Amino acid sequence: MIKPPFEPKIFLLLALSGAGLGLSAPGFEQWYLAWFGLVPLLLAATSSKGMWQALLRGLAFGSGYSLVYLNWFLDLQPLDWLNFNGWQGWMLAGAAWAFVSGQQTLIISLFSLTINKLPLVGGFFPAKIQKSWKLPALLTVPFVWLLVTNFLGNAHSALGVPWTMIEYSQYKQVPLIQIASIIGGVGVGYLIVLSNTAIASFIATKWDKWKCESLIAASQRAAIYQMIAVAALVVGALTFGMIRTNTPLATPDQSVSVLQGNINIEMERTKHRYSLTELLVRYMKMLEQCPKGLIVWTENALPAYLVDEPGTQADLVGFAKRHQCDMVVGSMYHDDQHTPFNSAYGITSSGEVVSEVYSKRYLVPFGEYTPTIVRNMPEWVLRLTNTPAGGGFGSGKTAVALPLTCGRVSPLICFETLSPELCASSVRKGGQLLVNISDLAWFHRSMIGQQMIAFSVFRAVENSRYFVFAANTGPSAIIDTAGRIKELSGQEEDLVLVGKVTLSSELTPFTHWFVF
Repeated sequence: MIKPPFEPKIFLLLALSGAGLGLSAPGFEQWYLAWFGLVPLLLAATSSKGMWQALLRGLAFGSGYSLVYLNWFLDLQPLDWLNFNGWQGWMLAGAAWAFVSGQQTLIISLFSLTINKLPLVGGFFPAKIQKSWKLPALLTVPFVWLLVTNFLGNAHSALGVPWTMIEYSQYKQVPLIQIASIIGGVGVGYLIVLSNTAIASFIATKWDKWKCESLIAASQRAAIYQMIAVAALVVGALTFGMIRTNTPLATPDQSVSVLQGNINIEMERTKHRYSLTELLVRYMKMLEQCPKGLIVWTENALPAYLVDEPGTQADLVGFAKRHQCDMVVGSMYHDDQHTPFNSAYGITSSGEVVSEVYSKRYLVPFGEYTPTIVRNMPEWVLRLTNTPAGGGFGSGKTAVALPLTCGRVSPLICFETLSPELCASSVRKGGQLLVNISDLAWFHRSMIGQQMIAFSVFRAVENSRYFVFAANTGPSAIIDTAGRIKELSGQEEDLVLVGKVTLSSELTPFTHWFVF
């Protein structure tokens, strides 16, 4: 008799295991859990007796993982700035949390189903068993994980937001992540899943009760040797990283200041919101605290079409000339068809507004544009997709390296720090410094900022570029080319974060090859 796929005890254990792995996320900082936290899912998926069992087990594990990782969605509450009362705000924040977590959970469930259906054998090499060839589990399982979670499931065309990638758990392990300059963050993720697969293979080989035939190695000794080989790979990555981090870097000589205005959501969106004049007065006072060098304003710091504000431009240009500073300014832009864009402007110390404006390429579904699927939904749903431009932003088409006096600065906006391909293309365009401008006021005091800094650490290492992360309500950070956080601000503070950076023109192997 076939056992029904509904297994409440197994599902509960898998959900708890997934939640445990979720604690490896930036903000919780239990990074070591990533190296073995996938083992329960691998054992459960490969021992499943059919499609539905594999899917449901993946759903159980994925729900625990995603709900813990993405807990910051609950910090959308309060939503009174959208005219929702307390309980409505909690319901909507919970719905957003459940929706995005559910999407990520489905991706993990697809991974579970895929490895259940693939013909695998424990080991590094394919094997012919009963006249049919089997794929090597130790190489195939990590590849499938990357293919499903990093690429297919989280493709922008599928409304994917690749937030919960397992490699980001290691952002504070500076020597280990140096290998990302060659194989990228995805390569670090491959190593982590490889470690989990080797451990799962050893367990499946030693204890037959797991019935994970596709993970069983040729012998227990072979399973042990496989774990030793994986450990050697990790040690090799660490050795490379230690050599790289101990190689002297050029002394940072370029001053950078981040204007963390701490304009909260009530100041932005309610009837009490600040006018452009009030914002400009606030920021001009902060500018007086900045030394000569590059000054980075945050996303939409000036919520207007700067291209249509000659008076504001004159104020900024005048300050830049008087104080001999360059600026990257977050504001809006429109083209000849009056399509609005979430953009970043460059202003040079010689008083020139750079003609080329960077417009955000990676738009956030529901936050910056309304997907077709929800355009006919009730009005209260559409209210949640409002943007400063009213009906949604247009998408930028190309990377930009702003030619400032200090050098070529490539801006990125908010969630674009998630995208290794966008960052790499910005560097290939000539960017000597990466700058991300963000507005996280929607999420109040949550760990979303810490997680975005973790993403920025990987982008810095992958491209060997200093990375300036400028968030309106904090935290803001200045990160060196090895991924070390050199300066870090707190949340919900209005301040000027000052640090030193070096501008670089060399391309890493990762920057060269990652063109997806």
